[in-house]
Amino acid sequence: MRKTDGIAIAGVFCLALALRLVYLGQIQSLPLFEYPLVDARSYDEWGQAIAAGNWLGSQVFYQAPAYPYFLGLLYSLFGHDLLAAHVVQMLMGAGSCVLLLLATRSMFGRGLALAAGLLLALYAPALFFDGILQKTGLGLFLTSALLALVARLAKRPRVAVAVLAGVCAGLLALTRENALIFALVIPGWLLLRQRAAALRLRSLWAGAFVLGLALVLLPVGARNLAVGDTFAITTSQLGPNFYIGNNPKATGLYAPLMPGRHTPDFESSDATRAAEWETGRPLLPGEVSSHWLGKSLRWISEEPGAFSWLLFYKTLYTLNDYEIPDTEDVYVHAEFSWLLAGLHALFRFGVLLPLGLAGMVFAWREREPGDASELVALLAGVFTAAVAVFYVWARYRFPIVPMLMPFAGLALVRSYQAASQGHWRQLAVPTTVLLLGACVSNLSLFDREAMTQTTWLNLANIMLREDRLEEADGYLERASSIAHESADLHFHLAALRFRQSRPEAEEHLRRMLVLDPTDFRGHRLLAQVLQAEGRRQEAKQHLRESIRLNPDRARRGRPGAPIPLPKPDDAP
Repeated sequence: MRKTDGIAIAGVFCLALALRLVYLGQIQSLPLFEYPLVDARSYDEWGQAIAAGNWLGSQVFYQAPAYPYFLGLLYSLFGHDLLAAHVVQMLMGAGSCVLLLLATRSMFGRGLALAAGLLLALYAPALFFDGILQKTGLGLFLTSALLALVARLAKRPRVAVAVLAGVCAGLLALTRENALIFALVIPGWLLLRQRAAALRLRSLWAGAFVLGLALVLLPVGARNLAVGDTFAITTSQLGPNFYIGNNPKATGLYAPLMPGRHTPDFESSDATRAAEWETGRPLLPGEVSSHWLGKSLRWISEEPGAFSWLLFYKTLYTLNDYEIPDTEDVYVHAEFSWLLAGLHALFRFGVLLPLGLAGMVFAWREREPGDASELVALLAGVFTAAVAVFYVWARYRFPIVPMLMPFAGLALVRSYQAASQGHWRQLAVPTTVLLLGACVSNLSLFDREAMTQTTWLNLANIMLREDRLEEADGYLERASSIAHESADLHFHLAALRFRQSRPEAEEHLRRMLVLDPTDFRGHRLLAQVLQAEGRRQEAKQHLRESIRLNPDRARRGRPGAPIPLPKPDDAP
C-alpha cells in the first residue's frame, strides 16, 4: 500500500469519527439516548439477556438476531453501558467510510476512492443511524465490508475472498433479511460475467461464496429447528412482513396487524394468534409465515392492478428524499444537533440518488466485462426492489446508500474533469439522468411535519415512564402543534392528565376512541379513569372491551380489581 493510501485512509477515518463524536455529544440530551424505546428497548433487553448467558434463546428468531448479539458481546465486554455502545457504533461508522473507500479503489482507482469515503463521512443520515440503538449502523458496516470484498473479488478473484464475502453476506442477512437476495445475485454474477476465467474457476468462486454464506446461516437454521421445530435460516417473519406491505388496506408504510400494537412485543404473538384463529389449529412459526405469505399472494393474484399501483408507490417511497421515520427520525434529532441539521441541508438522499444515477452512466461508458461497478449497480437495483416489495422505512432502504456512494463520487469527479476540459457533450446524458433522478427523488409525497409527531410522542412517552411530567407536557405541546386530531396524541395527553389528577383525561380518551375505537389502550385507561371517579359499571364495560380487543395484555382478575395504568411502551 502506498504512503498516500495510508494518509487517505487515516484522514477519512479521523474526519468521519470526529464528526460522529461531535454529533454524539450534541444528542446526549435526547431522552431516547438514555431510555431506549420500542425496537431499541427490545434490542437492548435482548442484548442484556445474551450478556447474562442466554446465548441460545428459546424461540425461533422473529427479529433479525445479528444486532442483539452484537450488543450482547459489547455488554459482556463493557457492562450495560449505552454510551460505550454508541461510541463503538461511531467507530464502526468511521470504519464503514474506510471500507467504502477500499471498495471504490477496487472499482474506480485511487483518485475516486477518497471522494466516496469523504461523501459517506459527510452523509447526514449516516451520522443519525450510527447514533441510535438500531441495527442500521451495523448494516452499514456489513454492507460496506461486502462491497469491499466483492469489488476485490471482481478485480482479483480468490477463493478465500469469496468465502469471506459469503460470510459477510450471511451476517448482513441476519441484520437485514432482504439482503438474502444477494445469495442469488453474487454467485450468479460470478458465473455469468467473469467469462475471462474458465467455468471451473467461476464455479469454484461461486461455490466458495455459497460456502461462506452457509457457514453463517446453517447454524442459525439448526438453532431455530432445535428450539422451535422450524428450519429458518434467518427469521420467521417473512410472511407477516410481506402481508403488512401487500394487502387490500396496505399503504406502503408500516401498520401493525392489530391496531395499537406497534411494538416488537406484539409482532410475533399477533401474527401467530391471528393465523391460528383463521386456520383453527395451532401453528409452528414456519406455518404462521406461510399462512400470511399465502394470504398476501392470493390477494395479489386476485387484484394484480391494485398490487401494481401499490408497488409503484412503494418504489417511489423507496427512492424519495424523505427519511420515513420509525421510532426516531432524523428531522427531530436535527433540532438537537446543528451539525446534523447543517449536513442534512447539504447532502441527503435526494442529492445522493441523482448523483449516483449520473455516476452509473459514467461507469457504464467506462466498464469492462466483469467490472465490480457492474455488480454493485446490480446489487443496488436488486436491493431497491427487495425493499419496495415489502413496506418502506428509511432504515430499511439505508443499505442502498453505500452502494450509491462510489457512483456519486464518480459523477462529481468526471463532471469536474469534463467541464474543466470543455467536453460539454460528455455531460449531456449524465446531466439528463441526474435531473430526472432529482425530480423523482424530490417529489412531495408525505406530510413531513405530521410524520415527525410520532417521535415527539415517543419523547413524551419516556418522560411519562420516568414520571417527569413537566417535560412530558412540553413534548406533547410540540406534538399537538403538528396535528391535534390524533388518537395517539389524545392517549398520551390522557395519560398525562390522569397522572396530574386533571379531569381532561376522560375528554381526551373519549376523543381518542372516536378516532380509533379499536385501540385497546384507550378502553383500558378509560376504565381506570372511570373507576377512580367511582363509576365502576362504566369502568367494567370499557375493561371488557379492552380484554376483547387485547386479551393477552388486559389484567384478568376479580371485578373491581385495580386496573394498571397502561405502560408507556404500549405507545407506538
